[in-house]
This record gives sequence, structure tokens and C-alpha cells, in this order.
Amino acid sequence: MVSIDIDASLFWQIGNFLLLLVALNYLLYRPIRGILRQRAEKVAQLNGDITSSEEGAKAKAAELEANLVQARRDGAEVREEIKNQGHGTEREIIDAATAEMEQTVANVREEIVGEIGQARQDLKGQVQSFGQELAQKLLGRSLQ
Repeated sequence: MVSIDIDASLFWQIGNFLLLLVALNYLLYRPIRGILRQRAEKVAQLNGDITSSEEGAKAKAAELEANLVQARRDGAEVREEIKNQGHGTEREIIDAATAEMEQTVANVREEIVGEIGQARQDLKGQVQSFGQELAQKLLGRSLQ
């Protein structure tokens, strides 16, 4: 059987064990805990940066969307304004063309009226000779 004697070597072993604990604490455990603490702080800082970056990106996206909506609204207003200007110009061109056409029609009517008057004058002058020729053809002899 094994027997344990309590003597001075037990105190030396307990002393060595405590000395080893203190040495390991200073040399190994504290630096590792410090590194782990720094790492946790860095992760927390990076998480904060990520959160602020996401919020900034969301704000930028909302601002861009608002700018896009405003640009579309401005574009629609400009398009309407140009369309209205086009309709005004179209109306002016149509009015000018209508006035020109009415003037041309009036000139043609005047020419026709003048030609009809001239034709009547010519026919009035020739009615006498037509009448004589018709009578000669109907009678079959000369009227003179």
C-alpha cells in the first residue's frame, strides 16, 4: 500500500506549485487575456463602424431616391413645357398656313371671277356672230 508522508517536500511542492501559478499568470495568462480584451474591443469598434456605415449608406440611398424623384418631376415639367411650346408653335404654323391658304383661295377666286368676266365679255361680243351663224345653219342660207 501507498502511504503519504507529510514532510518538508510537500511544502516545497506546494511552494513550487504556487510559484508556477504566479509565473504562469504573469507570463502567459495576463498577456492572453489582454490580447483577448483588445480583440473584443476591436470587434466592438468594427461592429460600430459597420452599423454607422450601413446607416450612412441607407441615408445616401434615401437621398439618391429623393433626388431621382425630384429629377423625374423636373423632367416631366420640362417635357410638358416643351410640349406646350410645340403646341403653340404648331398653332402658329397652322394659323400662318391657313392665312396663306385663304389668301391664295381669295386670289384664285379673283382670277376666276376676272376670267369669267372676260369670258362673258368675249361671249357677248361673239353672240351676234354666233346668232347669225346659227340662223344661217337653221335656214340653210346666208342672211346678208
